Amino acid sequence: MFAELLLQRGLSLDRLQSFCLVAQAGGVTKAAEGDPAKQSLFSRQVKELEEFFGAELMRRKGRGIVLTVAGQRLNVLARECFASLLDFKSGCKGLPVEIVIGAGESIIDWLLMPRLGEVRKKLPNVRLKFLNLATNEVVRRLADGVIDFGVVRKDAVSRPLQSVSLGVMGYSLFVPEGLRGATASAKALEALPLATLEGEGSFRKELSAIARKNRLELKIAVECASFPLVARAVGTGSVGAVLPSVAAVDLGRLGAKELKIGILDSLRREVCLAWSPRVLRIRAALDKASKVFAQAFKF
Repeated sequence: MFAELLLQRGLSLDRLQSFCLVAQAGGVTKAAEGDPAKQSLFSRQVKELEEFFGAELMRRKGRGIVLTVAGQRLNVLARECFASLLDFKSGCKGLPVEIVIGAGESIIDWLLMPRLGEVRKKLPNVRLKFLNLATNEVVRRLADGVIDFGVVRKDAVSRPLQSVSLGVMGYSLFVPEGLRGATASAKALEALPLATLEGEGSFRKELSAIARKNRLELKIAVECASFPLVARAVGTGSVGAVLPSVAAVDLGRLGAKELKIGILDSLRREVCLAWSPRVLRIRAALDKASKVFAQAFKF
């Protein structure tokens, strides 16, 4: 049935694994992690795959590589093959099936982890791996078959990926008990010293736009790399912060107040569970998991 694949040398699981490693790392040198022997091996094996399929799979770009159209397709096919074989082996041996979920740190900390117990009860023979990833990276890895599920903004997901809504994420002003100027009004945003995300990401830009529109001067006292770190700053009792409302799961225990302010409504965004339908068709264990996640992670 598959004799044509076996008549010619150059195709093997080992070569396909090397190709996937190079594709994920973005280059032979990075995939080899400084090992000259591995670098030589990976280069030779990728070349052998190109000769076997009769197609260019990778092209140099700067110090790294980019996949050709054929390379992108082979990368997805190989990853799906490896995932299916691993699921089959795990099932034969009664071992847990690994499921990888990508999301931002705040989503993982405040939305997914509090529901972990419920998920574990319904999926007892599953090993979950959570990866802290930016939204665009989650979407890219879903499309490439590198991760199984993502929890991201609904507007970041497009075909062929599929998704189901988990809820609408609102934002509130969180203020430590006793901090002066803590009122449920827009004026509190300029009366309080604030902690927020560093850089010029979408959230920071949107918050600045709200301030300009309402003629407010924000007093940024602390900048952090992630929302959970911003929440820790609030926990010190010295600053307030605009954070996703789900942060209340942690900040409530620290005595911080959650203040709903109308002008923050424009920050609201729909959050969804996303996946590749092709991967779900190939890996039977993921179909049940998708239904469990869609229910357990609703908010």
